[in-house]
Amino acid sequence: MAVDDDGHAVMRADGNHELTTTPEGKEDATVTISIYDNDGHANRLSDEPAVQTQTLIHYRGNSSRRFPKRNYSLHFVDENGENASYEAMGMPADNGWILKGPYLDKSLLRNYLSYTVFSSFTNYAPRVRFCELFVDGTYRGVFLFMEAVDVGENRIPLTEGQTSVNAVQDGGVETSYLLRLDRYDMDAQTIDSLGSQVGLIESSMAIEYPNQLDLTEAQKTWITRDFSAFEKALYSYDYDTAEYGYANYIDVDSFIGYFIANEFSLNSDAGLYSTYLYRDVRGKICIGPIWDFNNAYDNYVEYDYSDASGFTMVDRPWYTMLFRDEDFCKRVIKRYRQLRRGVLSDEYLQAFIDDALDYLGPAIERKWRVWGSSFDITIVDEGHRLEPLDRNPKTFEEAVADLKDFIGRRGSWLDRNIENLRQ
Repeated sequence: MAVDDDGHAVMRADGNHELTTTPEGKEDATVTISIYDNDGHANRLSDEPAVQTQTLIHYRGNSSRRFPKRNYSLHFVDENGENASYEAMGMPADNGWILKGPYLDKSLLRNYLSYTVFSSFTNYAPRVRFCELFVDGTYRGVFLFMEAVDVGENRIPLTEGQTSVNAVQDGGVETSYLLRLDRYDMDAQTIDSLGSQVGLIESSMAIEYPNQLDLTEAQKTWITRDFSAFEKALYSYDYDTAEYGYANYIDVDSFIGYFIANEFSLNSDAGLYSTYLYRDVRGKICIGPIWDFNNAYDNYVEYDYSDASGFTMVDRPWYTMLFRDEDFCKRVIKRYRQLRRGVLSDEYLQAFIDDALDYLGPAIERKWRVWGSSFDITIVDEGHRLEPLDRNPKTFEEAVADLKDFIGRRGSWLDRNIENLRQ
């Protein structure tokens, strides 16, 4: 991000950070990335890389741009600067990827755990792999190499928009779409749906697909009307009827899975920021993919969730109304009970964490040789510390123990209180 002469971040009119550019004035720097993946054996920089390609790279994130350990957006290209898709670390081929560096999350595990476990009961979750990063030969620690949220055969497979005469309705043209609910971005194409107009949604809803170069005004009109039709049905007197109700417009199971994933982890940003929804023209609106658990499991700087209690998602857009429907409420409770006997059981999650630690092995020690100072709250930026200060772990072992303990207490609280959703 850009800084002024005093070292302070330069803010844009929409409240986002003014971004830095390369010396040539470009938004992305062009670098060469090499990926080493020796199938369970030790990797060395002297090995033959599994993938080596030119890559467009820039810093990503909002508040995370201020972290000493940055996150990066990667876009594989060929020698002509055109998109180039490669398989990476056992993940299907694509050109858009993210290098996410755990900084606030001292356990290193929150995103890896959430994306991997929750993918079993949500529509689509980005695939993730642990890796170690070297920049120009300098070791930079443990990162997550993960799929970027995108539309494609191996990501969110959406059918291209319709072009038939029947698809043209009142000035709108039917199309598949991907939306992102987040902080206002003055560079994004946003829709003003019914929920926004009447104050039910406070965040900004941007169109991610079709992208800005391909999006037409007719498509934007149709997307706005289509999503508003769901909200009109949801917030009407007939919201739970077979003929007019919300279930005609959304994939209900996706909303159930999304709720359980974010409520179990107490991911308080869900439903407000970094919240995605998509619709294929052949189907219904889905919520997802799940995104960003860096602040979850009582790791949120702004709030103290250490007692592992309470519901947060019930107050989020759309869910405030969904839980008025007795059938939706019953289905959430039933699905939660099922998952607690499987991938959300204490036994499964504790074993998953232990297996991840075994996999990381010596990389943990190497990571903290570089970033061990982040445990010293006397030198960590005030905005990157948990309050009260005793919530900040002093060692990696304490950070992992805190995560395990929170998961156990959160599951116990939900077991005792999940029926209260009926209220």
